[in-house]
Amino acid sequence: CHSGVGLTPMIEGKLHHFSAGGLFNGLVLLIDDETKTYWDHITGEAVHGPLKGKCLDAWPVDMTTVAAALETDPEITLARRPVHGFARFFGFLHRNAFRHGGFLPPRFRGTMGPEDKRLERMTHGLGVVVGDEARFFPMEDIQGGISLDWGGRRMELTISGQNKVPAAAWEDGERPFQLFTRWYGFSYTYPGCAIWDGGG
Repeated sequence: CHSGVGLTPMIEGKLHHFSAGGLFNGLVLLIDDETKTYWDHITGEAVHGPLKGKCLDAWPVDMTTVAAALETDPEITLARRPVHGFARFFGFLHRNAFRHGGFLPPRFRGTMGPEDKRLERMTHGLGVVVGDEARFFPMEDIQGGISLDWGGRRMELTISGQNKVPAAAWEDGERPFQLFTRWYGFSYTYPGCAIWDGGG
């Protein structure tokens, strides 16, 4: 399975349609309309249903702001769907909680199994996956930038001044798979992952 959060909706040459189907370990599971299979939205793996074991092609999706996107490309087209009622209210609560340590609704917490207690559940950071190795870099450690050797290649982690989102890139500019996420989500998806401790 390739790791990623953008998913190609083609399975064995057939188009499938996905939506949020449930929660597991505080993370959304996707469900496809055609087979009612449940899929991990990060790794692209089918975890329950007729297609269990199959894997979607997947890639990372960058998080950014409108201001940062316009700075990169002033002619960019913005697609926006109107948000109404409860969704708008929940979005307001989520944004405020995101700025102040985070918030998990009770129904999310009720789906969570035993947690990896090495970090606080809502620790914000960048998870990076290279091959079979996953590492989590807490946001506070990335503030001044990180430079490390990973498998004989040099990687730099920085935080954009415009959108305040951390990013990892190899010396040649290529970007490894990465997720700007909370510790609980990354540690559930990549159990036993390494944590940056300042030395590797």
